[in-house]
Amino acid sequence: MDVLYFPHNLDFRGRVYPIPPHLNHMGADLARGILEFAEGKPLKWEGLWWLKIHLANKLGKDKLPLDEWVKYVESIVEEVHKCAEDPRNNTFWLESDNPW
Repeated sequence: MDVLYFPHNLDFRGRVYPIPPHLNHMGADLARGILEFAEGKPLKWEGLWWLKIHLANKLGKDKLPLDEWVKYVESIVEEVHKCAEDPRNNTFWLESDNPW
């Protein structure tokens, strides 16, 4: 199957929830990790900025101003690439607040 759609429910407050209980984009990390967008789009500058913010947050740097989060991630970008290529031998990611 090339494209998968998730039916959703809309409650009286205007909140939207996916109907499938186990495999959906709002589920557990394992379920979200196997999903992939059917049509990719360029990240652009703003998307990359927010991705850096998210990474800094996951690494426990959430007490700094946002610009310092981005500077921190830019200073460790080589380590991040090494971990992505070989996470078993490059264990920098284990130093985060919640690596699992």
